[in-house]
Amino acid sequence: ISHASERIVELEAQESGLLEKLAVHAELLSQHRKQASVALAAAVERELDDLNMAGAKFAVDIHLQPDKKGLLLADGSRSAFDETGIDRVEFLIAPNLGEGLKPLVKIASGGETSRLMLALKKTLIEADSIPTLIFDEIDQGIGGRVGDIVGRKLWGLAAEADHQVIVVTHLPQLAGYGDAHFHVSKAVAAGRTTTHVDALDKTGRVRELAAMLG
Repeated sequence: ISHASERIVELEAQESGLLEKLAVHAELLSQHRKQASVALAAAVERELDDLNMAGAKFAVDIHLQPDKKGLLLADGSRSAFDETGIDRVEFLIAPNLGEGLKPLVKIASGGETSRLMLALKKTLIEADSIPTLIFDEIDQGIGGRVGDIVGRKLWGLAAEADHQVIVVTHLPQLAGYGDAHFHVSKAVAAGRTTTHVDALDKTGRVRELAAMLG
């Protein structure tokens, strides 16, 4: 108690020193992110070309959030920060040629979002540690040839990157790449609708793929 004020001054000095170090590391991390974002955008756009989204533009917006109590940066400004650094990162997409870039979360359709996530997963295949990936209706708006490309890319996520990949699809070109095939159906009994999921054996799978082709 008798030395509390001196101890507070000492701790405040330590805090100030740590915040200075943090600011240096945060700005360095931000520079690396901005460099990596250019390469990421180019790689994702190449993947989107394969996924029947030729002409789509992808970009990474990295900006700071001003905060009077935030980290003091080299240019004299102060920025909000958290455990990930000072950057606020948002993915931007222009799905069609001639459109401006807008936040991915606001404009992409379900099928486009699935394909964008597939493009990102393929691009970040070595860095991604998420064990299970689920793609729902990724086949929206694509045909047989592109479906085969998408199927191979999905297979690659499982075979090359050791992910468990679950795909809900109506396209046989995708379903044919699965190691296991489950048939989902609905039935009405006693005024109630129930959903059935059946694991298909080799014969059942051939029949189902034939039915999907039909």
